[in-house]
Amino acid sequence: MMSEGSEELFQRLQELEAFISREELASILPNLTREQASYLLHLLPALNNDSRNLDDIMPSADHAFCDVGFRDGYKEVHGYLALMICVVGAFTNILNMIILTRREMINSTNTILTGLAVADFLLLLEYSFYAASYIKGQDNLFDSYAHSVFILFHAHYTQVTHTIAICLTITLAVWRYIAICKPHLNLFLCTLPRARIAVVVAYIVSPVLSVPNYLMYSIRQRHDRHSNSSLYHVDFSERAQASNSLLQSIHFWFHSVLIKIIPCLLLTYFIYHIISAMYTAKRRKENLIKMSTPSMETERKLPRMEKLTEKTTRMLLTVLLLFLATELPQGILSLLSAIYGHSFFRKCYLHWGEVMDLLALINGALNFLLYYIMSHQFRVTFRFLLSPPPPVNLSPRLPGETVSTQL
Repeated sequence: MMSEGSEELFQRLQELEAFISREELASILPNLTREQASYLLHLLPALNNDSRNLDDIMPSADHAFCDVGFRDGYKEVHGYLALMICVVGAFTNILNMIILTRREMINSTNTILTGLAVADFLLLLEYSFYAASYIKGQDNLFDSYAHSVFILFHAHYTQVTHTIAICLTITLAVWRYIAICKPHLNLFLCTLPRARIAVVVAYIVSPVLSVPNYLMYSIRQRHDRHSNSSLYHVDFSERAQASNSLLQSIHFWFHSVLIKIIPCLLLTYFIYHIISAMYTAKRRKENLIKMSTPSMETERKLPRMEKLTEKTTRMLLTVLLLFLATELPQGILSLLSAIYGHSFFRKCYLHWGEVMDLLALINGALNFLLYYIMSHQFRVTFRFLLSPPPPVNLSPRLPGETVSTQL
């Protein structure tokens, strides 16, 4: 015979299904204790007026180690930090684009860095609007259809621009790997036209790679009985839920392995071999100096060329290492989401979502500082841009002579 508490619980299952899918209900109800049922009954009236997801409100033992209490406090300042970084980073990336496209700065490597600066600028510019809505109070805005459209656009847009940055970073690593480890192929493969083609391909391929992300999410509508109005939020699409999580698994594996893990492995491979080649070249140079005395001309020219190459390589290695440090945590969490499923994604991946966003924003905004500190040519070009020298008059006028100009 069913107890009074159980009867009341089952009578309100329809209300509960507005917040949690029937499949998830079937998985948790058989294990529901009397205390949990009482807590759930106490919580339902409040949930009827709340548009948040039940997973964010009800405590769960699954993946509880992810909740370290950090997010609740950090969410209060995330919007302000993100907005500040976006404004500064968008401005510095404009400077990157201006400086790297100066005539004296144009080469294959700087072309890739320019494409990366454009991708970072587009990401930071759009995220500034999201950060502003975050500050304004996203919980109050999530119920509106207009804001749900913006959130859906934000999810797809940031995915595409970030994928562009990943593709260009991998291209940059390949370029420097060839220059250092395969110098005989450098003049043939790493040309300016090929660099331009690589940038264009990254901007074309990245939206295609994000197709599984487009299919995963959509705007969902539900009816609020208390206010008798329609509420909207971004969630998994009906296609994703109807496929018995097959699309979710494909998306998580595609996103975690192809977009995150493989680029991290490639970056690790190229960084290791570039550092090894630099170390080997340094040891070889030291041995040559000990064994023979170079001519004065060689002594004057070769060290300067080697120092310029070494400084450029160190700067690019720093860019690659920072990008790897940003992407690796996301790749690991994405891979674990693919392994442990939807529950881990909601309770762990999303729990650290704001922190991973902030790391990506910092990485996109920091490149100007790295270029300025580690590249002498970049510094000279930037200073020349700020205070160009006065024009030199190569044909001085005689006293009383008039000059006519023609437009």
